[in-house]
Amino acid sequence: MLIHLLIWTFQFCLLIQKSYSFRNPKHDSLFYYKSRDSVFLTNPENHTTSYGIYVAGQTITVDIPTSVVNVFDILNWKVVNLKRKRLMFVHQNKPYILINQENIREMAYSGKLRGSIIAFGDNEALHVPTIFNPSLTKPIPDWNYIELLHFDVKNEKVSVLRSLPWLKDDWEFIIEWNMTDYIHFDNKLYLLIKRSILNDDQAVTQEISIIRLCLDKGRELISSAIEIHFTQEAFESNKIIDLLFVFLFKPFYNETNRYQVHTTQLQPSSNTKFYHVYYIDHFVSLFEETANACASSSDDITLLRHHLRSEVVKCKKTSYKSCSNKENIVPSRDVNLDVTGKLSTPLNARYNLRVTVPYKIEFVALPYPFDAASILMHDKPFIFSDICEYYEARPPRCMDIGLHSISSDINQFGEANFHTNKRPYGALFVTKEFNQTFFIPTKACSNLKTCTQCIMYGLYFDCIWSNSICARDDQPKNKATLTVDNCFKIINISLLIFDSSAPTILTIELDKPLITASQEYLIIQAGDNRCTNITMNGAFINCSMDLTESGEFNIDVSLRSDRYADTSIISAVSSDKVHIFASDSDYTLIIILVLFLWLIINSFAFIFYYGKCNKEHLNRSKKVSRPRKVRRFVGTHSDKKFIKFFDSKKISSITRVSARIVSPTMGALDKSAITNKPSSEQGSLWRTMPSEPRKMHPRRKLL
Repeated sequence: MLIHLLIWTFQFCLLIQKSYSFRNPKHDSLFYYKSRDSVFLTNPENHTTSYGIYVAGQTITVDIPTSVVNVFDILNWKVVNLKRKRLMFVHQNKPYILINQENIREMAYSGKLRGSIIAFGDNEALHVPTIFNPSLTKPIPDWNYIELLHFDVKNEKVSVLRSLPWLKDDWEFIIEWNMTDYIHFDNKLYLLIKRSILNDDQAVTQEISIIRLCLDKGRELISSAIEIHFTQEAFESNKIIDLLFVFLFKPFYNETNRYQVHTTQLQPSSNTKFYHVYYIDHFVSLFEETANACASSSDDITLLRHHLRSEVVKCKKTSYKSCSNKENIVPSRDVNLDVTGKLSTPLNARYNLRVTVPYKIEFVALPYPFDAASILMHDKPFIFSDICEYYEARPPRCMDIGLHSISSDINQFGEANFHTNKRPYGALFVTKEFNQTFFIPTKACSNLKTCTQCIMYGLYFDCIWSNSICARDDQPKNKATLTVDNCFKIINISLLIFDSSAPTILTIELDKPLITASQEYLIIQAGDNRCTNITMNGAFINCSMDLTESGEFNIDVSLRSDRYADTSIISAVSSDKVHIFASDSDYTLIIILVLFLWLIINSFAFIFYYGKCNKEHLNRSKKVSRPRKVRRFVGTHSDKKFIKFFDSKKISSITRVSARIVSPTMGALDKSAITNKPSSEQGSLWRTMPSEPRKMHPRRKLL
């Protein structure tokens, strides 16, 4: 174990200057499926100048006076970092930086931010440009389908790190490309895109596309893109207005309706509106199946660039590793057979009662253990808005918010913009003219049914467990009092003495059985001595104690969950102490620590010395003249192998070909479409593809 640790440390030190990427974010429970507003009011019922900023699972508070920015504008910021003195954000499609919470300056960017921004933290964000080109004219500069942006806080500029660019003549086919929604879970990001493509027969096809990206790939996440798409016969006569993801979790779903795409459509000939729901079977596994089939060169799978042009071209046969497509850039699959569409009776009825099309429809969900899911149809005035709530595995029930409003004051905010306030959690309305705010708290605590749920998941929402009920209390709290020996207690432990030569089975008796969910786990320890092989039987817990540190310790039993960033650890501590005798443990720990520190110091010294020597070598090499003739050179495989150089006359007759340099992390991409430089400096790799005869085929209609 020690040897493995030392090897890993040495490798890490060698690579520390070569690799860097944004961390894989762990979101709060409210933002587990979708990151909503970046900015919220910390005291919405009595707002002054205090704001909360949320970026990729982390939250800070800042004080920004109204002389710098008003409430209406700041709530629309898309923040990309968490430095209070140099806060970067996007507003109205332009990047800005807030200096010392006093001055706002525009950042330099050569392109246009005309689409959705998804912040990853670490000064990086995904940009999906909105493309609308009904006249099919060539854009200047060329567009990208997806971009990974870097916000340089020091130089105050924005650059494109990676991109999925257009082919040189995609503008002849793509009429619309618009990301309308996204969700993220299990280290994956899913982009929902509606697009319109001009076919060879001059007919326009509307498609729904879902692109999956792997967040744990860091800066190379675009290279992991996999796409599924489908169209419907109704799309030939109906225009798609909007799309949104609806992702249901227990107890709101059965196996056939968990993954949904909701659409609002308009039939121009009759001016009739529709609310259609499409169910996608085996949603998560479809992407892995698509990538695997592409790697095996299946006839049913092609690449996105070929699909957009109606070309019949198979993927290259290669080995497949999850989240790594190698030469096959964006495998694409038609999933019409996996999609079931139907008119949603309650949602369609509510949607058609409206005089106008709602300006915003969104799905809001709080996952386990809150188990709350609803669809909001926002309208102006707000009293005409609707909310459709899910109850168990049934269609949602809809109601008019104005008729069920808890306050008559909401009528004064009819034209106000709606925001989801993070903490305290609730609905926030802000007027543009006078920057007035109105807040309606959401009762999240009442959905938590046990003490462990209330404190572990609800403490962040100011929930407390009192009289066997989880209720909100906005008074100052002592976190230790609420999280330790509150929901459960240790009433007995045995053994009390542990020796490395004797059995080390620990038995713990709690005051009540501890019910845990699949995403929760127990940590049992005595000092630095941890328990393994934990089993539970009612109120009794058994485990094997690993003896690493000698001494007297209390037993600590803690219940944890790592799924959300805003959960609390709840625990119980024994009143009795156990005596542990771990032979030579103290000396072993000291030796490991000394060796570890020695290796760290020497590794950094080696890196510094290597960099210095390399620099001196480069400087000296500039002064050394190159030999005129070289008969052979030593290869990497054998000292006996060599390559003879042609004489100068033969060389002059050979046409030199410059080679494009591709990022080493991308591998051989076969003239792929992923770029590792700003789009202004590097053309599309798709454009360098050798031309091949296009085999056009008409898109068949689905019955």
